[in-house]
Amino acid sequence: MDTIFFSLIDKFVLVMQQLRRTKLWTSIFRREHLPQTESDFLAMNRKNFFVHILPATINKSSMRLTYSWFWMGVITFWLFVILVISGIFLMFYYVPSVERAFDTIRYIVNQVDLGRYFRNLHKWAGELMVLAVFMHMIVVFFKGAYQRPREFNWIIGILLLLITIMFAFSGYILPWDQLGYYAAKIACNIANSAPFIGNQVRQGLLGVDNCNNLDQFSLIRWYVIHVFLLPTLIVLLIAVHFWRIRKDEYSTPPEEAA
Repeated sequence: MDTIFFSLIDKFVLVMQQLRRTKLWTSIFRREHLPQTESDFLAMNRKNFFVHILPATINKSSMRLTYSWFWMGVITFWLFVILVISGIFLMFYYVPSVERAFDTIRYIVNQVDLGRYFRNLHKWAGELMVLAVFMHMIVVFFKGAYQRPREFNWIIGILLLLITIMFAFSGYILPWDQLGYYAAKIACNIANSAPFIGNQVRQGLLGVDNCNNLDQFSLIRWYVIHVFLLPTLIVLLIAVHFWRIRKDEYSTPPEEAA
């Protein structure tokens, strides 16, 4: 059994060596061989985008699960990727219409192949993302990782938390069932309570003059917010967030920072 295992490993290594000599590999990673020295790692960090977005060096203690609480920031990012993939699938079938929205959800769940799976995956990934972002913020706060020079990235994190909550809230509205309708009504009442500009905010978010008359304009606005406005904002802020992590470097445990 061990002989078979090690022979498979040897074949895998040979395949990888051949792959690293191809034009496709060198066009992406710019190197035929894996880095061996510190200068090789730094050169690879400069020349390859996929590596350059990461810090050149990372403190080993910063990667401890007990320090990062199971890498909640990484988990949040991959939950967002799952939401994008499952959301695109749902967009093929969902119709943002007051008359048809709920029927299309039932169609997805009951008749589309893998529809129930993708709808539940989207729902649970969204709820877990809210939890993961919140836990990530708690970790950063209690570990003091928001302090200088990371104050700006802390503000970006707060904005990402708010956008994540808006994602979850707008997702409740889109099925336009009883829960979605009253969620939109709550949004309308909140918009009305904004000082001085309440009417303008209500018109912008829901397109109605009265919170008791929610209609197609209300649903289509929240659909655009959910599938275009919020994704655009969150992608831009995630890019800035990652860039600041790259520039500010990972935080270290207080006992080592001292």
